[in-house]
Amino acid sequence: MSLQRVTLVLVITTVAAVGFWLGRGAEERLELFLAPSAHTPELFMEHFTTLVTDSDGAPRYRLSGERMEQYQLDGSSRVETPVMVIHREDGADWTVSSEQGWVSPRGDEVHLLGAVHMTRPAMEQDPALDIHTRDVTVWPGPRRADTEAHVAIRSALYRVDGTGMRADLETSELELLHEADGTYFP
Repeated sequence: MSLQRVTLVLVITTVAAVGFWLGRGAEERLELFLAPSAHTPELFMEHFTTLVTDSDGAPRYRLSGERMEQYQLDGSSRVETPVMVIHREDGADWTVSSEQGWVSPRGDEVHLLGAVHMTRPAMEQDPALDIHTRDVTVWPGPRRADTEAHVAIRSALYRVDGTGMRADLETSELELLHEADGTYFP
C-alpha cells in the first residue's frame, strides 16, 4: 500500500469519526428544544425586580433577586437571593430575604429557602421587628407566612424564641407554635 493511500484512508476515517462525534452532540442539543425537562429554564433574568399589583393597581408585593429562572414544564420559578417586600396600606411594609426561593406558576405561593431574615419598621404603637428563621412559605394574597423552623424575634421591647411560626403580615400578628420563650424589657 502506498503512502498516499494510507494517508487517504486516515483522512477519511478521521473525517467520519469527527462527523459522527459532532452529529451526536447536535442530536442531544436538539432534544433540549424538542423535549424539555422539568429542569430546563424557559427564560431567565438577572438583577431583576418585579412588582405585583392588585386589581386596583395598588402594590401587593415586590420581588427582586440576583437571578430568576422560569421553567418550561410547570411555569414555576427559582430565584437566587430573593428579597420580597410585602406592601401594607399603613406603610409598614415587611421585607423578607433568603438564600434561595421558589415561586409557584401563578405567583400565589413563594418558598423562601435557607436562612430567612424578616423585618418590619416601627409603627405608631409597635417597635420595629427583626426575625431570623429558615424555610418560610409566604402567601402574598392573604399576606401570610409560615415556618416550622426555629424562630428568633427581636425588638426594642422584647426578645422571643420558639419553634414554628404563623405570621399575619397584614396585622403583624405572630404566633409561635412550640417551645416559646420570651423576655420583656420594660
